[in-house]
Amino acid sequence: MGVRIVVDVMGADRSPGELVAGALAAARRLPVELVLVGDGRAIEPHLPAAAGVEVVHAPEFVPPHAPPVQAARRKDTSLARGLEILAQGKADAFLSPGNTGAVVAAALLRLGRLPGVKRPGLCASLPTLVGKEFLLIDVGATADPKPEHLVQFALMGRLYAQEVLGFSQPTVGLLSIGAEAEKGDKLMRATHALLREEEWFSGNVEPHELLTRRPVDVVVCGGVPGNLTLKALEGGAEAAWTALKGALLGSLRGKLAGWLARPALKALARSLAYDRYNGAPLLGVAGLVLVAHGRSTAGAMEGALQRTFWAAQAEIVQRLGEKLKACSK
Repeated sequence: MGVRIVVDVMGADRSPGELVAGALAAARRLPVELVLVGDGRAIEPHLPAAAGVEVVHAPEFVPPHAPPVQAARRKDTSLARGLEILAQGKADAFLSPGNTGAVVAAALLRLGRLPGVKRPGLCASLPTLVGKEFLLIDVGATADPKPEHLVQFALMGRLYAQEVLGFSQPTVGLLSIGAEAEKGDKLMRATHALLREEEWFSGNVEPHELLTRRPVDVVVCGGVPGNLTLKALEGGAEAAWTALKGALLGSLRGKLAGWLARPALKALARSLAYDRYNGAPLLGVAGLVLVAHGRSTAGAMEGALQRTFWAAQAEIVQRLGEKLKACSK
């Protein structure tokens, strides 16, 4: 029997049909059982006759800009129905490209936290120019963390890097405005003081070096600076790529240079494509929940479902519970 994954196909920027296509593409490659939650009338026309996919009809969904706490309390949305299936033990994981704040709030409400977890952290994977991704935690789950919360984010991010992504001895850096220990605000300085005794802690890291130097495997920060950093890096990479394409297509000489450099440019595009790194686990809740990008294409949903499968196979929620329990002794 495969890993049973519930996929919410409502509330994203793209149509349910495109999200369904991505989920089906992943299911053709992986031993997974799909449960698609959303408006059945929008889902079923996109399913092959013998797809073997369960559809849970839930026509209501959480709009992208809905207040998270209010949205989390609704019981009739695709988000609520999907998390309910997970909470009842009828699935191994839940994936949604919907409203991130609502997913976090609803997961906490319906699943609760793992014993010992103070705050959950949303852990995003980002590509780099050196060919290996790094993790950024937290990117939006906890807006007002304390130093001890960031320490837990470091522990959870390291375990995810190790157990799911296969990093042998993950190193951790603290996002700050300078490499020196005394740099940053009160939260950064206090967190640095707590982390500096750990052998896997590499000190402060700055945003500008993350994509180029990749100084560490896991970068720890609060939800607000993490979300800003994530969006700035994504936007910067997209702007640079757009400018490059514009320069190459703007003249005959540019087109010739682009044609000659085509293999290298294709390789660069593949290495930086967010589709391959889509799907951020919400670490610390008592169930496997991943959040996909709101503008996910079919390819990006396929990538997110693959990461959901990896996390479920690694039993990351159980391993986190064991790790945190051992650390609290």
